[in-house]
Amino acid sequence: MFKQSAFAIWRKEQENKKIISLIKDLDVSLDGGIPLGQITEFCGSSGTGKTQLCLQLCINVQLPQAAGGLGGKAFYIDTNQGFSPFRLKEIAEHMEARCQRNSTKCHNFNLTTILNNITYVYCNNYCALMASILNLHNLLQEEHEEIPLKLMVIDSYAFVLRQLDDVDLRTRVNYEILTDLHNLAMKYGIAIVITNELTTRCRDNTNWFVCTALGDTHTHKINTRLLLSKDSNEMEDCAADQNYHIVMIEKSVVCKRMAFRFKIKPSGIHSITTRQT
Repeated sequence: MFKQSAFAIWRKEQENKKIISLIKDLDVSLDGGIPLGQITEFCGSSGTGKTQLCLQLCINVQLPQAAGGLGGKAFYIDTNQGFSPFRLKEIAEHMEARCQRNSTKCHNFNLTTILNNITYVYCNNYCALMASILNLHNLLQEEHEEIPLKLMVIDSYAFVLRQLDDVDLRTRVNYEILTDLHNLAMKYGIAIVITNELTTRCRDNTNWFVCTALGDTHTHKINTRLLLSKDSNEMEDCAADQNYHIVMIEKSVVCKRMAFRFKIKPSGIHSITTRQT
């Protein structure tokens, strides 16, 4: 007790590696990408790229350390059956070809190993979700695998919580799960990525506004929040192959609020250098 300094904690955070998102400006702003040991939340309406980015991260976390990656595994919890193994395979095939083309240090980074290193679990309610988190915690305590777990995705986190009509119960369950996730992330150095939805709230009983679901208490437990949306300029673009999206850093301890454009292609997430202000 009383032997750990703020400087030591800062040094430890600086030494922690990040999971690249392949959105270059976003990764630079977040000091390298999605941080380990913390909870990162992707918020947005349907079709804004939340699941696509989650699938991409499950592949990116496996990039070999010699090639600048983490060489880790991913654990994917699906709550609304939005997971697509066909889409994951499509992105993985392109990433394998890209990695083999640009680096000679990716011998074990291939389609078979990529898919084998992603564990999939389906949870249709909050009880199943809590049980999966507990079981994962127990497994990590008992097992010491050669390839460590470095990423856990819950898509969609909000889906199972919003099934609870009792607001007090929902708040308690949410707080308990997020506390367990924080402990899991910090103890084992895992990046926790969850997806959330948008909803509407009333201000002063007159004005309605769009906001993230699950309330203010939930927001306080999130370390980094990214808001995803479709680029409004896309509607004005007649080109059929345009598929622009925007990711905005809504909450972060390492940078100010800013937004960037990116593109979702058959090969996965691609960066666009134009910065939004």
